[in-house]
Amino acid sequence: MPGRPLGEEMTKMLRFTSAPAAVLLVLLLVITTVSGVTALFTHYFPAIPTSATMTTTCGYPIYPYNPLVSNPSSVVEGSSGQVSFQCSATDPAFTISGGVVSATPTFSIAAPYATLWIYQSDGSTGPCSSRTGARQIESGVAEVDIASSSYNYCAEYVSVGSSGLPFMVLDWYKAGNLFLFEHYFPAVPITATMTTTCASTYLVPNPSSVDQGSSGQVSFQCSATDPAFTISGGTFSATPYFEGTGFAAPYTTLWIYQSDGSTGSCSSRTGARQIETGVTEASIAPQSYNYCAEYASVGAGGLPAFYLQWQAT
Repeated sequence: MPGRPLGEEMTKMLRFTSAPAAVLLVLLLVITTVSGVTALFTHYFPAIPTSATMTTTCGYPIYPYNPLVSNPSSVVEGSSGQVSFQCSATDPAFTISGGVVSATPTFSIAAPYATLWIYQSDGSTGPCSSRTGARQIESGVAEVDIASSSYNYCAEYVSVGSSGLPFMVLDWYKAGNLFLFEHYFPAVPITATMTTTCASTYLVPNPSSVDQGSSGQVSFQCSATDPAFTISGGTFSATPYFEGTGFAAPYTTLWIYQSDGSTGSCSSRTGARQIETGVTEASIAPQSYNYCAEYASVGAGGLPAFYLQWQAT
């Protein structure tokens, strides 16, 4: 078979050697892949946060895990309003420094609480929403770019019941589910009160008269259906004053007792406490109360009138 002309062979060689470099690289990649090169490892480069911090001086993990402090420290039964929480009278609930911080609170809020807010700890008061830098927070919802400042909590409540405001726990987390701290919201009790329906008027005695020469006891209350006074919302401390107001013989001792219909000697009545003028009665339980006065050997003048004044301690 006759050979090809030398010029034709040289032309083909020149065409191959002058092929684009990209084509040659593709051919090299195909050859490498077919040869079975093994991957060694993969590196992941993490996100790098800023140096901004969100810190607290109370709660977990700040030993001894002190709870927040409420202001006010008690609320009136049946009332609606707001209560603030911070670490102490001088320390805010938390502080953000070095830039903005995004964090997520988790908590469970129960009635009579309605909403929970954070606001800048600058002494602002009034409705939670009107306080400086106020943000309503919701459990599981991220608070984005909270500005550098110190913050307290503000909780709104509606129609407080007899048990007051309940205990609550709140956790804060940064991006990546990084735990920051846990705050304990203390239970806020009902404000204790001591009230009467017959201030500055005469109490009603039972019995309404006594026999000359007799000894015994007589009860006093506002009316046949109303007690002498009522303590509500928790224990209450008060001081009675009746010396020099007519409490004298034949009276011997004066007592208070729970208005539950109990009779007999003063000391044996339900919740009986002997009271003395100028001596504080501490932590009187929340109940309705009447008076019981003991007397001995009533004279012709009967039992004298007197008055008693209570003062809060």
